[in-house]
Amino acid sequence: MIFPYRYFVRSIKRGNQVKSHVHRAAIASFKVPGGTTRPSIAALLGLAAVMASTSAFADGNSAKAKLQANLRRAGMTAPDLNAPGITVLPALVKGMYGIYAADGTVLTVTNEAGTITGKSKPGYHTVGLQPGKPRLMTPSQLDELRAEVMANIDYDKLIKITYGNGGGRKILMFSAVDCPACNQFEKGLQKAAAVMNTTFYLVPGTLRDSADGGLPFLEKVIRIKCDGDPSKAWQSYWATRSVPPARACALTPQRAEQDFNLLYGIMLAVKSIKPVIPMLVSEDGKWLPLIAGMTPAKAEAAFGAERKAPAIQPTTQWLAVAQPAPSGKAR
Repeated sequence: MIFPYRYFVRSIKRGNQVKSHVHRAAIASFKVPGGTTRPSIAALLGLAAVMASTSAFADGNSAKAKLQANLRRAGMTAPDLNAPGITVLPALVKGMYGIYAADGTVLTVTNEAGTITGKSKPGYHTVGLQPGKPRLMTPSQLDELRAEVMANIDYDKLIKITYGNGGGRKILMFSAVDCPACNQFEKGLQKAAAVMNTTFYLVPGTLRDSADGGLPFLEKVIRIKCDGDPSKAWQSYWATRSVPPARACALTPQRAEQDFNLLYGIMLAVKSIKPVIPMLVSEDGKWLPLIAGMTPAKAEAAFGAERKAPAIQPTTQWLAVAQPAPSGKAR
C-alpha cells in the first residue's frame, strides 16, 4: 500500500492540502511594457542569458537578482518577486532555490543562473538559451538536469541509514512519520536487516500540511533529525513510536516542511519520482517501485549492491552559471 501525493500536496495559497495528484500551478500577473497585463503560470518566469559568475553556486539573493534581470531582458516584469516579505531558500540540491511569498507560497523554483524556473506542474521552462518565448524543457534537457540534480543533492543534510556494509548504495528515500505504508515498509526493512546491504538517504516529512494538523508530526521530524544519532532515532521511532527528547536545534517546523516539499517538487519536475509516499530513487535518478510482500530476500535483491544503477555523469550545464546564448542561436 502506498499513499498518493494528494495527502500532502500543497495549495497555492499557503501550501495547504489539495485533493489532487498534481500541483496546482501558481498564477502571477506578468506585465508587458505597454500596459498589457496577462495572467501567466509562475513556471513561465521568463529566463534570458545571464552574465558569468566567479562562483558556480552563489546564494539565493544572487539567483533571484539574475532571474529578475532575465525577466527585464525578456521585456517582462514579475510584480510578485518584488512584493514585501519575499524569501529565497536554498533547496537540498546545490545550486537550486525556492522563492517564497510572504505567506509561504512557493512562487517558483530557480537555479543560480536563472535559466530554469517553474514548479513540478506544468514543468520547468527555460528562456534565454534560445530566442523567443519561454519553452518547456525538452526530454533531453530534463535528462541532463536530472543527472545534475542527482549529483548535487546535499546528502550530508539527509539522514543516512545503513544496513550491513551499505552495499555502496545511495538510495534517496522520501518518507513520513504519519504514513501507514511507510510503517509497513520500515517493518519489512527491519526483517531484512540481517541479510541486506544497502544505504538509504532519508528525507522525512508528514502527509499533513502544517496548517492542517501537521505541526505535531513536524515536531517529531525535528526531534528525529536533531538527535545525536538521527538514523537510530528514525528506526527506533518505527519500533516504539517514540521520539527522542527535544534538544536545542536550529531547525524549525516550517523549514523542515519547506525542505521536504522543495526537494520533492524538484524530483517530480525532473521526473524522478511518482506522486506517492514512500518513494525511493536510485542513483541514476529513476524511481524504485516498492515490493509487494517484501521478504528479506526480496529486499536484498531490490536494494542491495548488485542492483546499484550507475550514476549518470552530469553535464554541469544547468546548475552551474550558464553563458549567454549567441544572439539568434538556440541551444
